Amino acid sequence: MKKNISLLMVMAGIVLLSGCKDKETEQAVAKATAQSAKLVKAHDTKISDATKQTATQLAKDTTQVAKKAVESVKTHAVHTIAEAKKTIQEVVVAQAPGDRGKVLYQKCAGCHGEQGEKQALGKSALLAGQSASDLANKLIAYKEGKRNVAGMGNLMKTQLASMQKSDILALAEYISTFQTKKGNTK
Repeated sequence: MKKNISLLMVMAGIVLLSGCKDKETEQAVAKATAQSAKLVKAHDTKISDATKQTATQLAKDTTQVAKKAVESVKTHAVHTIAEAKKTIQEVVVAQAPGDRGKVLYQKCAGCHGEQGEKQALGKSALLAGQSASDLANKLIAYKEGKRNVAGMGNLMKTQLASMQKSDILALAEYISTFQTKKGNTK
């Protein structure tokens, strides 16, 4: 503000002196005009520098906001993709219970055999040869803690704890495809 007032005073002096026609006055006016031009240039440079600083800060702020927005979009995308995968898996399970049952049976195969041909821990009946409805009823009873054949109730309840009814039905349907030579379906 002070520089603006000084600049105005110099300009006013130039205007006043410009009416005089002697050589000293003309030199003073020329000198004042040159200094005034320097002041205007310096003033414009300061404004330009301030504008550059403001623009730089604005660019930094915009970059930060953009980075936050990108992170938010990434987080949302990851969540959306996870939900989509879950939905796709549910649709696939609904459309192909045999495949889902096969996947679920993998944790059973260690005790019951790849085709339900083994007595788990030497105590259980063979799974092969049993109907889907019988298997589903038995598995649901184990899950609910209502079945304890040969002391296997707690073990089976733990194995089935994370399964939904649709999982148990898919598992029972898959196991029912196993064939047995003995026909043991206790």
